[in-house]
Amino acid sequence: MTTSTISANTSIGNSSSDRFSYARFHSYAQNVYFRDGLLLTGILVGLLYLILALSLDEAGYVRDMFLLVPVTLGAMILGTLMAFSRFDGFFAFSHSMFTGLAWILFLMARRVSLEEIEPILSSGIPEFQAKTYYILIRWVNWVELALASAASEENYVFIFEISFLIWWLTYLGAWAIFRYGYTWRAIMPAGIVLLINTYYAPQPLFGFLFAFCLIALILLVRTNLADQQRRWREKGIYFNPDISWDFLRNGMMFSIAIVVFAWLTPGLSRNSYVRQALSPLNERWNETTQTIREWYPNVISRTQPAGSAFGRKLSLGGARNVGNSPVFQVASSERGRYWRAVAFDTFDGRQWSNSDETELQFATDDTVPVGNWELRKPFTQTITLLAPTGNVIFGAPDIYKVDVPITAVYHEVPANPVFATNENAEELAGSAIEVTWAKSNRLLDVGDSYTVVSRFTDITQRALRSASTEYPPDIRERYLQLPEDFSERVANDAAQIMAPYDSVYDKVRTLELHLRGYEYREDIDAPPPGRDPIEYFLYDIQAGYCDYYATAMTTMLRSAGIPARTASGYAEGIFDEENGFYTITERDAHTWVEVYFPGFGWVEFEPTAGESALNRPVGNDFTENGLLPGFNPGDQSGIPSEEELLQNQLENPGDFDNFPEDDPLNAVGTSQQGVFGWLRSILITLLAIAGILFLLFRQRIMGPTSFTSDIPPILFDRMQRWAERLGIRTQNAHTPYEQASQFSRALPEGRKPIETITNNFVYYQFGRGEEATGATRNIIQKSNAELPGAWRQLNKIFWRAWMRRLFSKYVRRGSNPYSLVD
Repeated sequence: MTTSTISANTSIGNSSSDRFSYARFHSYAQNVYFRDGLLLTGILVGLLYLILALSLDEAGYVRDMFLLVPVTLGAMILGTLMAFSRFDGFFAFSHSMFTGLAWILFLMARRVSLEEIEPILSSGIPEFQAKTYYILIRWVNWVELALASAASEENYVFIFEISFLIWWLTYLGAWAIFRYGYTWRAIMPAGIVLLINTYYAPQPLFGFLFAFCLIALILLVRTNLADQQRRWREKGIYFNPDISWDFLRNGMMFSIAIVVFAWLTPGLSRNSYVRQALSPLNERWNETTQTIREWYPNVISRTQPAGSAFGRKLSLGGARNVGNSPVFQVASSERGRYWRAVAFDTFDGRQWSNSDETELQFATDDTVPVGNWELRKPFTQTITLLAPTGNVIFGAPDIYKVDVPITAVYHEVPANPVFATNENAEELAGSAIEVTWAKSNRLLDVGDSYTVVSRFTDITQRALRSASTEYPPDIRERYLQLPEDFSERVANDAAQIMAPYDSVYDKVRTLELHLRGYEYREDIDAPPPGRDPIEYFLYDIQAGYCDYYATAMTTMLRSAGIPARTASGYAEGIFDEENGFYTITERDAHTWVEVYFPGFGWVEFEPTAGESALNRPVGNDFTENGLLPGFNPGDQSGIPSEEELLQNQLENPGDFDNFPEDDPLNAVGTSQQGVFGWLRSILITLLAIAGILFLLFRQRIMGPTSFTSDIPPILFDRMQRWAERLGIRTQNAHTPYEQASQFSRALPEGRKPIETITNNFVYYQFGRGEEATGATRNIIQKSNAELPGAWRQLNKIFWRAWMRRLFSKYVRRGSNPYSLVD
């Protein structure tokens, strides 16, 4: 069936039966914006929000999330009924707030067990009322803990708040569409929530995103058609009632093509300019997600393989959930152990933070004046990114030089600096510094590489046992910090474990071995409210993952007067001895302990049972000044030059442009991606060809189109739309010239282009069947040539008038009620 040609003859109306049914419908739906397709619109809106609710349930954050489905249905029904009613917005919203709260509490109360409410039942309160009180009490407790920056394991609170969010999204969406016709205002908030959920959910949810986009596009087609039908009825324009099915058929085909094309086309995230523009937004978003993780530590979340996951805070939360996707690879001439991202110094009882506030810019290959510690050697690493890292710089400590410009967060250290000649040397005035967190000033995309030169510790057990215990005052102040209410039980146990030994190294090593006896487990719950997380790890569950091991060891050492800190980044990964590179995956994300030894700086220890033991060589006599032979930190001779680095890579190919052909990671990174890339390109090409053929031959395939492509009626219709948007009211009985006169009075500066567009429309609509004289034909041809320029001029006038109306909506200018000009 083909659509009917729309006639502009206003004397033709709809059939009498159509007018009768429309009038009868209008009598009880006078407050609803749309008059056509309400049933289908309602079904599409309901599907849209049910997809969102089901995606949140499928994500698997906590149990009982299927509760969101009845919440969504209730909000959809109430929002639709309120849109049909005569109630104003204030009553509708206030009524929805209390109704939604009651409905959510009713659904949640049915899931509370009798054991949980036994103390409340003992007071003689009825069962259902006690369950409701229980949920509200849990929510109040959560708010108190959140205000105190403390974590909570309240899954009830998470479900309650997500349910309330879905309730408001669904209710406001139904209200906006049915009462005011604002389809985009309903789709966008729900789409944003679904995108966030898809990105951070532990489970893949791309199917829900695909279905949501498809339903949203069909809904836009349906509501746009309903809006057009409303306008056609107001102007008395005839249209075939079956036009809806033709529009929906074509709209569905178009929607599927658009969604498939968007699915197969590479995302904008690969564009360096887009990523650079979004970088500040991503940083703010990472800070927000960190706060959310602190509020809901028991909610399962996917650890991203990005360096942005290594911010300047680390919270002790619930289960650890990581994948096996590769993050980066490291080519180095020697074996490494840790690729550090950040070092933490302050612990508040539940969260570590990096308190350094000083930043410094280092240009490419600038020398960082790190501490002149003994028993250090140069260690060069070339890191190639296999996933986005948020521009965070990874490297073995201490970072000495990077071949990309960086912004370094640092603090001064009590040691002589290694020689530096760059611009920052004068600013630092000979002070030694330590970089505790750094980001590249240049965008680092997947496939990019950067080289880091570190002063890597090569310490021995003998050297550590001989280290002094005279800690500098600023080290003691900074790295012996503990919460005021630190557990005496933990401090006493630490002292007892380390008591048999005299040297600091033996004490640290004994505590390290003791903690490695605890069970490594990632599927743990967050500490209960008010419970000390270290006691929870050591005495309650006696199991945990690296964050808990490192926190327990660091705080126990500090309680014994030994300066220590935690550091986060990645463990060594999988080392390919033949080709000399490490492959680092998400699962290698790690937290460890660093202990300060005067003269030697920070030395790493590994208390986590899930990691291989860190065994240092016993050691022989070292040189008089305690340095390794062949390395003098006071000059540049120990640091390889760019030519030496290049020569080393040529002689020992470890960079990732030289993968062996049989390397499995290379096969995944090239062959598999190449096959998918070719398939994607072929599919996109076929879709593009099909779209072009459809546009060229659609009239043969689908019959004559309902809408003309001629310019005069299109421009006149646009002019009428703008008039409605600007509040210029016309009557159905007005002729085009009367409408144009009214537009001109409201927009005097647009009089000439308005007349040009109107004259062409009138001739197109009513004068084409008559024989035009030569003079008239010349005038029309000249006017047609002026149409594009006239519309461009008028379009600018419309936009300026709309902006003025937006900022002074209720101000009438002058005596003319239609005036839109200053």
